[in-house]
Formats: sequence, structure tokens, C-alpha cells
Amino acid sequence: MKRFLLLLVAVFASFHLFAQQGSAIERFFQKYENDRSFTVITITPKMFSMFAKLDPGDADAKNMMKVIQKLKGLRILTKETTKDGPRLYREAAAFIGGDFEELMTVRDKGSDVKFMVKEDAKGNINELVMLVGGSDQFLAMSLVGNMDLNEISQIANGVSIQGMDKLKNVKKK
Repeated sequence: MKRFLLLLVAVFASFHLFAQQGSAIERFFQKYENDRSFTVITITPKMFSMFAKLDPGDADAKNMMKVIQKLKGLRILTKETTKDGPRLYREAAAFIGGDFEELMTVRDKGSDVKFMVKEDAKGNINELVMLVGGSDQFLAMSLVGNMDLNEISQIANGVSIQGMDKLKNVKKK
């Protein structure tokens, strides 16, 4: 009986520790969010709900608002004018576990861009992670919500975040 109680306590303790850790990319953000050499941008679900209350005039803006209503959070961690861009890119990519599937990778002479997605059982995207690493820059972005590829393409068209332009032509089949 004593062993059973000890085992039960150990199992609950491990669940508690696992819950505190969060997703892999979340742990990467936590590692650097207090480092003042990084710029950190966080948009909370509350802010997205405020956007959803706006009444846009044209049809394109209304469609964009429908997509925004599905978003639950956006986090960006960036470091400009750094020589650590490639190292940070590799480190962030190593944090991302098997829960994510690679959507697209773009490599050119100056930088690497990687898009990873986490899907639910129905094929909806719960999280999009973008990593950009270059010889003088680094950016990690996590977009959380309930979206599909068409909606991600709409978001890419509507924002001016470095690297997101690579997703403008991604469409759901």
C-alpha cells in the first residue's frame, strides 16, 4: 500500500512538472524573454478579442477579421544586428519536438527560414512556428489558434513580419 501511494504521488508530481513546462517553443521563449538584447512582442487572446469587435468596412477586412477571431496568441522574439543568428536558429529548431511538422523551409545565401505546424486530429493548425536565422539576425514567432492553410496565407498577406511573405501563396488543397 505504501508503494502504491508513493507511486501515485510520483505520477501526479510528474504531471504537474510536465504541465509547467509548456510546449517546446514556449520553453525557448522563456529562456530568452528576459534578455534585454532581444525584442519581445506578445499579443494575448484578450487583444485578439478586442480586434474582433472592430467593424471593418470592406469585404477583405471582414474576411481578415474572421481569421483574427480564430487566433489565440502571437509571440515574437527577435534579435537584430547579431552574429548569433545561425546559432539561435539551430537552438530554436532543436527545441521543437516531434509534435510539429515541417511546412516549408527556405534557404538562401543570407538566411534560413523554417515554418513548422502543429495540427489537431481534424487537420486544423493549432500552432504555426516560424524561425528566421541569418548572419546578422534572428526571429522566432509562434502563432496559436485554430486555422487552416488558407487562413495562414491571409494572415501572411495582412502582416508585415519578416519571413511571413514566404507563406503568401500557401493554399489548402
